[in-house]
Amino acid sequence: MISDFTMLLESFQLSFIDFIDIGIVALVVYYVLRLIRGTHAEQMLIGLLLMLVLYEVARIFGLLTVEWIFNQVFAVFIVILVVLFQAEIRKGLMRVAVNPLSTSIEPQDKLINEVVEATHSLVKKRWGALLVFERETGLKHLDESGVVIHAEVNADLIVTLFCPDIPLHDGALLLGLDHAGMPEIRAARVLLPLAKSKHVLGAYGTRHRAAIGLSEENDALVLVVSEERGDIHLVENGEMSESLHGNELRKALALGLASIKFTGSSKT
Repeated sequence: MISDFTMLLESFQLSFIDFIDIGIVALVVYYVLRLIRGTHAEQMLIGLLLMLVLYEVARIFGLLTVEWIFNQVFAVFIVILVVLFQAEIRKGLMRVAVNPLSTSIEPQDKLINEVVEATHSLVKKRWGALLVFERETGLKHLDESGVVIHAEVNADLIVTLFCPDIPLHDGALLLGLDHAGMPEIRAARVLLPLAKSKHVLGAYGTRHRAAIGLSEENDALVLVVSEERGDIHLVENGEMSESLHGNELRKALALGLASIKFTGSSKT
């Protein structure tokens, strides 16, 4: 009995090469899943998995016609995968081909740089603005109140979206992470709840009240640019900071965005 058990254990022993083999496969699977997460390819992959389940059911219960149809489909399975996932395959190959020696900038630093540059331009133009940074609490329910755009965070784009002549300038910009963990402008013209607190000073307008109102309900970080005074404030947990400019704003943003888990990388 003991000898049989010992032989069974020996049969499950893995060599160092086996561990490397399994590790490489695991990394490839992880990379592919992260690449398609949040894209249309994710839904198509679920559909393909359901087809495999149906095929197994047909094979088990002897549904010959259904099994024959699936066999014909699986005969050209590789071609189907290439056609369905051609966009994701192209993006994946482009990421693999990126020169690792090129200069890189962290996603958080890029986000802060673009936002600070945009706020300086907005202050000079005397255009009001409201930017919401999604942190641990999801804010996707706010997307429905605005216009979903899924755009890369860019200072010029932020300034343009708050131009008074643009229909999207009313409301807030919602900034979050895309499926690759990179910062993005997810939606514009987002409507926010107004502050419930009675301690909000009457000198502050609707933007400030909306920023405080949202931060009272969740952990979002909100940046407000005053149209009249040209002040910049950060709001969190229902509390509004003093007016921030230059390095003070940069440091406050870095501290406020520290809890966001960026998983992507940015190359410049």
